[in-house]
Amino acid sequence: MNRMEWTRRAGGLLLSIAMMLTGFGCISSRSDVTYGAKGPAVPSSTLRQIKCGQTSKAWLLGVMGEPTRAARTSANTEVLTYEYTKTVDSDLNFFIFFDADNRREERTVHVFEVTDGIVTKHWKER
Repeated sequence: MNRMEWTRRAGGLLLSIAMMLTGFGCISSRSDVTYGAKGPAVPSSTLRQIKCGQTSKAWLLGVMGEPTRAARTSANTEVLTYEYTKTVDSDLNFFIFFDADNRREERTVHVFEVTDGIVTKHWKER
């Protein structure tokens, strides 16, 4: 095999490999975001409007909707819990050699103590 023929074959092989990598898509990725039943978490701008000792239960329900859970702790006090879940599914593929899947779940919980129809305490759990 002479030098010219070897160069032609090597060039053809390199061209075939390049076409195969680009033709089949050597890198692909995707990311999907889903939310739980309550939808995305309430924004902090809304939470800043809630003033303990001033904000009414009616306003809280009107803005945030029905709670995920409600529990009465005494005749005039109840605890309203709002749970928000965000799930991110990611997938990364590099040709046929590497495949990485990742699932991340973020959970945010806001709890409000309401006494006599007024929010008296608020805290956030993770």
